[in-house]
Amino acid sequence: MPKTLRVTPHLTPDELVASFLKCDSKDEKLRWQAVMLKAEGRGAKDIADICKRREDWVRRTVRRYNQMGPDGVTDQRQSNGRAPYLNDEQQTDLWEAIQGPAPDGGLWTAPKVAKWIDAHAGHKVDDHTGWLYLRRLGYTRHSPRPTHPESDEKAQEAFKKGGFKKLLIRSFENIPTPTSRSGQRTKLALG
Repeated sequence: MPKTLRVTPHLTPDELVASFLKCDSKDEKLRWQAVMLKAEGRGAKDIADICKRREDWVRRTVRRYNQMGPDGVTDQRQSNGRAPYLNDEQQTDLWEAIQGPAPDGGLWTAPKVAKWIDAHAGHKVDDHTGWLYLRRLGYTRHSPRPTHPESDEKAQEAFKKGGFKKLLIRSFENIPTPTSRSGQRTKLALG
């Protein structure tokens, strides 16, 4: 028969509620809720249903609280030990570099930023990391408006200058006008 998991009384029930109410992180709040519910005597399945998590998550959360105390409920990912690829000075250098043209004369792209990081910081990074640094510096994706390969530049300029009416008049200038019964040519009324 499996051993029932119990909560070590590091904090009183009132202190558990106070810790739950004062935390700002929704993930941390959920962990406090799991510990509070387990301290009330509820089962892991009930807590998992309430917290919308799996039973093993509940067990891990309660065990971590039992081993580490209240510090075990806080987010452990904040200090995972990995330093950023670029320090503040290198990020400033990157910012200054992307203010000008890219090394090939075009626009700065994620692969170009990744190559810059490799050359200046000594870290071989993928294109996605280059994109993350571009986003961190406030840049967004831009793409030119699409153009049709068979578009007529003259017709577009004529439309911009006088609209459709002038383009229509020009297209009818070369068409012979019909003659009336009296033999005189009639003018077309275009609007």
